[in-house]
Amino acid sequence: MNVPKAIELAFAEAIRENAEMGEGVVIRAWQSLEADGSWAENPDRYFPCVDIRCGPPKTDENQSTLQVACAILMATKTDKDKSHAFISNMYDTIQKVCDDLFGAFRQASETTEPLQTWLATVQDNVASGAFYFGGFTFGDGLAPSDDGGINLIGIEMNIHYSKTGF
Repeated sequence: MNVPKAIELAFAEAIRENAEMGEGVVIRAWQSLEADGSWAENPDRYFPCVDIRCGPPKTDENQSTLQVACAILMATKTDKDKSHAFISNMYDTIQKVCDDLFGAFRQASETTEPLQTWLATVQDNVASGAFYFGGFTFGDGLAPSDDGGINLIGIEMNIHYSKTGF
């Protein structure tokens, strides 16, 4: 399995286990829709929804380690969340999960939940030697917006890592 796909699954698991978003929220790891038991082929998207998408790896400034940008997008239907209260709550709780992951990394505490589970999920889904965790940084994210009847907001986490042979 590819590293971005494993990272998507790790964020989905961390959010499922640690975020209290309210009833009926679908969490979609973009490359692994079958991992979400509520997903169905038609339609392929339900609201409210958390959509996790990880881009392909690129090299860090040092040209020897890699990073991927992982967008965690939250969406609600505008007509069902007119005051934006539901999506705001989703954002609050997911930001806390991301802050907890970042804080555990900064404290060099890989045995702290949810980082321990996050790392284990990535390792369980990649080949041996394909992922040596280097850390998190926050990316640009997505400012709140309304688009075509959908409320959107997003957090971007950059994951830094190395592989055997680099």
